[in-house]
Amino acid sequence: MDRAVKSPVFSGQKLKDARNKRGLSQAQVAARMGVSGLYLSYWENDRYAPNGVNMVLLLRALGCELEEVTT
Repeated sequence: MDRAVKSPVFSGQKLKDARNKRGLSQAQVAARMGVSGLYLSYWENDRYAPNGVNMVLLLRALGCELEEVTT
């Protein structure tokens, strides 16, 4: 799991909105990234924030830009 607990710029709610906008489940996004679905749950609930590598994978899995999941 990523070590960063809360990020001043990453928004779990924006991640959830971006995912829902694309009609994807947490499990689908996680599978595209090659990670556990638990990661998505933690990120969306702002329990943790994705590290740099996972952020790139997340943006690719969603097909979105960084600005869509940050404040």
